[in-house]
Amino acid sequence: MQIGDIVRLKSGGPKMTITSLDKNSVTCTWFNRNGRNQSDNFPLATIETFVAREANPAKPD
Repeated sequence: MQIGDIVRLKSGGPKMTITSLDKNSVTCTWFNRNGRNQSDNFPLATIETFVAREANPAKPD
């Protein structure tokens, strides 16, 4: 992981952007449901890279 990556807590929640990173923790920023910018620190073990799913996957031929 690196600064600028989009991540999510392993337990779920909003997409967040990594703004700082060290050996054991990350600081992430995200927008809450009211559109306000939030920021907090999380243990690195609780974060995973966000993988977007296709909205309308193509059907195989």
